[in-house]
Amino acid sequence: MILLGTEQRPGGDPSPEALVRAAGDAGFEGLGLAPWSTRAQLLELVAAGAAGGLAVPAAASPLLEAFPLPPGKRLPFLASETDPEERLAAVELFGASVKAAVPLGVSLFTVNLGDVVLGVLPAEVARRFKRRELDEDEPGARALAAAFAERRARSPRILDACRFALDRMVALAERANATIALEVSGGPWGTPTPREAATLLDEYREAPLGVVWDDARIQVLWTLGVAPVRERAEALAAATRLRRANDAVGLDVGFLPGQGDADAEVTAALPPPRDADLPVVVSGRFDSTPDELRRARELAAPPPPDDRSTKSEQKRAPG
Repeated sequence: MILLGTEQRPGGDPSPEALVRAAGDAGFEGLGLAPWSTRAQLLELVAAGAAGGLAVPAAASPLLEAFPLPPGKRLPFLASETDPEERLAAVELFGASVKAAVPLGVSLFTVNLGDVVLGVLPAEVARRFKRRELDEDEPGARALAAAFAERRARSPRILDACRFALDRMVALAERANATIALEVSGGPWGTPTPREAATLLDEYREAPLGVVWDDARIQVLWTLGVAPVRERAEALAAATRLRRANDAVGLDVGFLPGQGDADAEVTAALPPPRDADLPVVVSGRFDSTPDELRRARELAAPPPPDDRSTKSEQKRAPG
């Protein structure tokens, strides 16, 4: 099922009806509720989608009461290292989102466990990248190595925080017959990293828990030289519950498929999951045109079974 991310504002029109119309015209089969959405927006989108024949089976959690947040406020982190009360507040938001969304047909919830503040800030690495200073022995390379070294040192405590939250979230998801898909970080400033995600998937292998495979974040990890090894990538692909089809430009993510620096070498080395039954959310800049959405949908769709078998046979053919 190919879904359109609801961050889109076709023709500058923010109405749910315009989004549903654009999604249907471009051949999408449903909508994927984007981060920072409110409960009221979900209700409006479900109603508009029903009228247009499009479901909303997946949503980013948590659903908010209002957006933007008040000045100086942020959402609590599920994997807060030092504050269990913050984790409990984040779990409560997740539970409220599940309670509100499941009756509306949402069964899959993407979850960001939280940011990690390091001594080296992402803006510094981004600046060094633009200056092409990430090569070995360059200042940017040393800064990036320091960020990952600090992140690895803090990983045991961060994993414990993840377990604290997931123990409670999994129970909520099981009772609602819902599935959790963890957002895997595209760098050391988020939780979980690919290695941490693999650890959590193994520990919670009986739970309704998987990951989001984000094409652009994989591309960024490759660009930084820290992409998951093939075996770990295959484990993440096998546990993927939703794929986000988008491109990266440099270290920036969130461009429609076909609009970024997609590298065939990355796709060949770390191929995205291609299960035809896997939900795929196409996401990109909010002001995408109908033609751009249509092209992105075509690029995101898994190849038909006949195409895969034909290509496989051609590869095996002698000569």
